[in-house]
Amino acid sequence: MPDNLMNRFPCTMNSLETMKIPLGTAAQMLDYGIRSLSLGFDLNNNFQTMGFALARRWCSLLDDSLPKAFNHLVTLQHHAQKNFSAAFENLLLRPLETMRQEKQGELEFIGLFTEPLPVQDWAEAYDDTRILLDLPSLRVIDISNSIKHDLHNYTVVFAPRAGHHSNIAERVALYLRDQGLTRMAIVEQKCADDIPLYVNQKRHSESFAGQIEQYKKVLAALKQQTGYPPHLIAICQPGPLLMSTLIMNPHLAKTFGSAGSPMHTEAEKGVLTDFARLMGDDFIDALMRYCGHEIGTHRPGHGRQCFDGALQVLGFYFLGIDQHIRNFKRLLQDLKQGNTESAERQIAFYRWYHTVHHFPAGFIRDTYKKIFVNNELVRGKLCVGNQKIGIKDYPGHVPIWALGGRRDQIAPPLQATAHLELITTVPAGDKLNLICDAGHMGLFRSEKILKSVYAQIARFILERSDREMPAEKGF
Repeated sequence: MPDNLMNRFPCTMNSLETMKIPLGTAAQMLDYGIRSLSLGFDLNNNFQTMGFALARRWCSLLDDSLPKAFNHLVTLQHHAQKNFSAAFENLLLRPLETMRQEKQGELEFIGLFTEPLPVQDWAEAYDDTRILLDLPSLRVIDISNSIKHDLHNYTVVFAPRAGHHSNIAERVALYLRDQGLTRMAIVEQKCADDIPLYVNQKRHSESFAGQIEQYKKVLAALKQQTGYPPHLIAICQPGPLLMSTLIMNPHLAKTFGSAGSPMHTEAEKGVLTDFARLMGDDFIDALMRYCGHEIGTHRPGHGRQCFDGALQVLGFYFLGIDQHIRNFKRLLQDLKQGNTESAERQIAFYRWYHTVHHFPAGFIRDTYKKIFVNNELVRGKLCVGNQKIGIKDYPGHVPIWALGGRRDQIAPPLQATAHLELITTVPAGDKLNLICDAGHMGLFRSEKILKSVYAQIARFILERSDREMPAEKGF
């Protein structure tokens, strides 16, 4: 169930709520003052207009040459008076308007951290008929174009399980759909609160292996839907999971790609991986003990141990604190200056950013150890059930692409792309290595990146969509 990050800081919330009182009072008083002065100026202008109209009427009743000259003089006097009144009104009201805008801007800025957050949802409307698959921890939503499909395969975008709503993947999915990948689906990750502990009276494991099993069901369902294996796209965190699923089920994918994913966590230093290796395996177990919690009786996931998504988001804040401070400064300035369009974009982002999802404890524990500490997939030591797999097992018939951002602090560019060099089974012509000038969020949200980079990705996928697949082989 989505939650508000700021609910974890009740003292801060109370302080901010207290600050809203004098700001709200000042803004209201300034508003009353401006309206009162405006009313006074309006009344004065109306009386003046009436007086000058009576003067002109009186002039028109005279018969000699005086009326024209007098009427002209009255008109000039009226214009001069109007200009003087407008200038005086502007002189008095402009600073008051500026002060009111500043107080309202400060009030709205504080409201970003105190007001209830909207329920996160998809921009693309859908109904129940669009839900292709509903599994314990995820749903597959069909967002295909309604036009006739020239492309047989589904392209499925796997959203990250990273403390936020899965709609972070929506821009990528919609853009690729418009580039010709018309048969499109998105995998939505559920909040741990909504993942039942028991399914069909059997305990449901939300571990690395459990997630792979669900991913397999997704790929199989999409292939069954069309008769063709889907194109796979991992946004951030699902990358190693999805590749593991593909290695174990090579007949269930046509192409594979990942954007900002921690695929090879030893290829380049990064804050997350350096910290993880410094702290070791035991750290995550201690973190779960002291910072995890059990889901209460009021939610479907009652009894499941979970990791607070707020802690994940706070970690993201820590990694990009300089950028967030710059964003907040710019937002406050925009609000105080009335730059509505720019402010609304930032507010929409941070409302999404502050809405957090919780993680199943087993999943976050496995991901931390297997990927960030031990890099098991690349080392060839990843155990899934009774099987051990590695990147060397990647199927040679599945073209692969990877995208990294030079300013990405979550998954630095080589962590996101260096695994391509280790995959020797795929011909060089079926690999696409892309590194762009973007931070982590920019890889999925930037219009510039979408148009310049994802257009290449769309072409790469489309050009390989109609290839014949080899005979099915189990891993």
